[in-house]
Amino acid sequence: MTLAETLGSPVATTITGKGVFPESHPLFLWNGFGTTAPPFAKKAADRRNVTLAIGCRFSEVGTGSYSSPPRGPLIHCDINKSVFGKNYPAAIEIEGDASAVVQELLAAITASRRYPPKAADFRPDRAQLNQARLALRSHDRVTPAVLFHRLASLFGPETIYATDSGNGTFLAMEHLTLERPGQFLAPVDYSCMGYSIPAAIGAKLARPNCPVVALPGDGALLMTGLELLTAANQNAPIAVFVLRDRELAQIAQFQSTAFNRKAASVLPDYDVGSLAEAVGIEWTRLDRDEAVEEVVKYAVQVTASGRPLIVDVAIDYSEPTFFTRGVVSTNLGRLPLKDRLRFIGRAIGRRFMS
Repeated sequence: MTLAETLGSPVATTITGKGVFPESHPLFLWNGFGTTAPPFAKKAADRRNVTLAIGCRFSEVGTGSYSSPPRGPLIHCDINKSVFGKNYPAAIEIEGDASAVVQELLAAITASRRYPPKAADFRPDRAQLNQARLALRSHDRVTPAVLFHRLASLFGPETIYATDSGNGTFLAMEHLTLERPGQFLAPVDYSCMGYSIPAAIGAKLARPNCPVVALPGDGALLMTGLELLTAANQNAPIAVFVLRDRELAQIAQFQSTAFNRKAASVLPDYDVGSLAEAVGIEWTRLDRDEAVEEVVKYAVQVTASGRPLIVDVAIDYSEPTFFTRGVVSTNLGRLPLKDRLRFIGRAIGRRFMS
């Protein structure tokens, strides 16, 4: 934080690095930049002259399908020299522990006695974005912004969130404001479905005094939902909010955008309550925005008393995340013009025929 303040420079983290820089800080920009970020973050990133990357690999998911090339010369610092030049060439490569490198950079900047430019404050942009999302209320399901806003305010700032493959990760990344590392557990690089419940149990056993919220989708719950038996047996009181829309939402959104149809991504329905009863934990439903406050308060109460709980959430995925829209536009833009036109024409044709 001191380095950013000394330089007067905005800070973007990777998705897995969410929380390593306090996200309420005026210099915090976004978890990433480029096409997968909101307009204000892209605009700020496009104005930079140099990119200083500390401890990141510029992975495929972290860069939104490589949609975030560093602008200006790249100074890349990492303890593992094998990451240098893998995805983006660096003008300067610094091999070393991040903490030690940052301290040396600070000393060098201080010794130069150069005054940094006036630092920007991105809090108003983020606040305006949050208000706009809260205003987009679902008519008959649960609005993601409403749910995540109440999760953050009622469970508190110490909460650890374990997300799962797909929309749950990107919704949590875009909606939650975290202040410290270790609060965001996500299967980003390998995107393994079923990660969130085992990860949440492990987090609760490791840090029993912190609230822990798991965010699986309905497909992910089918992968590892029976691990809730472990939560009950090991006295790991986690709150599991199952984000359900009866399909593999991330894949379905890509398919709908690209092909105007969904192929083998719609799930057969099942009863969350029967699963909860089978493993011996409590459960409840959350079907609309008006019930969010009551249900989240109930989840806080149940888990605080030492009991795990599962909540069947009728989530509204009609508004794509910035990440999804960015990845789709990036990959479409990579196609040769002839293939791009054919691709778009086929999608439009199916839309008119449906």
